[in-house]
Amino acid sequence: MSADLTWLLTRNTSSFLVKRKGNTAIQLSRDPANLTNVHSFKYAGLNNKVYSGIKQRIASLIGGVTVSTKKQALANKPGKAVVTKKFAHTGRRGVSNQVSKIVKSYRGDLVKAALARASRIIDTQAEGKKAPVKKLRGKKAIKA
Repeated sequence: MSADLTWLLTRNTSSFLVKRKGNTAIQLSRDPANLTNVHSFKYAGLNNKVYSGIKQRIASLIGGVTVSTKKQALANKPGKAVVTKKFAHTGRRGVSNQVSKIVKSYRGDLVKAALARASRIIDTQAEGKKAPVKKLRGKKAIKA
């Protein structure tokens, strides 16, 4: 089945579609292969023969990013079609280089979206600054 026909059949009834009351100017998607979470044909991973999805690596304490891609040659075998690669958190530049190489080989038009998602995931995994120790002032300083 072609990607266009699949999109026409599933665009209004997809289980990944997020419908909100009120402002309906933008429709969002919960599709794990959708890099921007915008419900459109370009970003939909379910409909396209080739996709790449990026998610947070939760299994380890190291953190990092997991990139999943769908091979076009195994389109009739959905269980074997999705390949995942895990990258440890080696810094923004190291992860972004690896992610861009993989995504560029599958979908060159989604490289910016993939890098943006990987950067946001890495930012959330970074440790925050520790709160400075408060200096005692007045009577409390005299007692100590």
